[in-house]
Amino acid sequence: MTMPGGRQSRSPDSLAGFPEEILLEILVRLPAKSVLRCRAVCRLWRRLTTDPDFLVAHHRHQPALPLISSIGGTDDNQYYSLEAIHLQKAERQPVLWPRRCRFGASCDGLVIIGDYICNPTTRQWAPLGPRKVYFDHVIGLYRHQPSGEYRVLLWRQSNVASIEYCPNDYCVHTVGSKKPRCITCSIELVDEELRIALSGMALDIRGMPVHLHGNLLVHWKKRWNVRYHKILVFNTVAESFRQMRPPAVNPQHAMQLFDMGGKLAASCSKFSFIDMRIFALQDYENEVWSFQYRVKLPEMEIRKFQEQGDWLAKIVSEEGDLLVICFGWLLHYDRKGNLLAKFKYDDDLPVVTPYRLKESLIQHTFFQKKWNNPPSPFMPC
Repeated sequence: MTMPGGRQSRSPDSLAGFPEEILLEILVRLPAKSVLRCRAVCRLWRRLTTDPDFLVAHHRHQPALPLISSIGGTDDNQYYSLEAIHLQKAERQPVLWPRRCRFGASCDGLVIIGDYICNPTTRQWAPLGPRKVYFDHVIGLYRHQPSGEYRVLLWRQSNVASIEYCPNDYCVHTVGSKKPRCITCSIELVDEELRIALSGMALDIRGMPVHLHGNLLVHWKKRWNVRYHKILVFNTVAESFRQMRPPAVNPQHAMQLFDMGGKLAASCSKFSFIDMRIFALQDYENEVWSFQYRVKLPEMEIRKFQEQGDWLAKIVSEEGDLLVICFGWLLHYDRKGNLLAKFKYDDDLPVVTPYRLKESLIQHTFFQKKWNNPPSPFMPC
């Protein structure tokens, strides 16, 4: 018998007396494609690898890979593409075949593409809801722990202008349900400059959220004429909002949120992204931030890839790995400024999302539901 990867092994009969506990410890660490192949080996292996507890443990053991979205094709025939980057292997792994649907969010191995939810590992897809519901302003996808449901947080500009309270409306949509539910956000805008500048306009929250400890944390980005950094916190269990204080940084500098090994972290820099300071939230209740370290990128080396203009850099790991976007290139640096890998893109500015993809073989009921909608506009890999 040939095991995944081409290695020879003993026949299934010779493994009959092999302890199941040790066999499970091996199988749970294999990539999803290898697990699917192992199901064809014998009935024992199929029983072990289809058990719900095994599927949860297998998902937990998979690496969390940064997701990169990009646009390819010509001006007249553009398409969207989504890839995962395996930093240790320096490999690009396509997540979806390019189609005309934009990436929206990701959680637990599931991704939102346009108005659809998909599991790229199992090649299953389903509409988020009826066709009459639009999902243009997705903030995040999350699992509601009490019910086990997967829900989508959406936003839209409020019809009621206000300079005192948050001028956005928010909705929660349960995957597979008929319509979203409105969620009240009564956060008071205490910043006088923000009140005057917005004058009823919606806050710019295009930044994708960080999902930590049952909360979606969204950076309220400043508009071009507003110096403003705040963090919107959405409690996914209580379905309530509050506002969090960011680290004390220059409001004119760029700030990005990310997950640092289970802690909320923020990278702050001028728009050139040459020198980045990293802060971590040490005390969640009292909102106490502390400085962690500084990253200085080698400007002259990056100029070999982009002669003029600024580039974008994002922290993508607890160890301080950075992905730098510069005119058709994605560069992988460590926190000491060493170039580890480079990837060429057709897109001038591919987007490094704050999401991670962990392969999942877990089954979901919304994929088995029959819909009257037409076939999906994309094909999983």
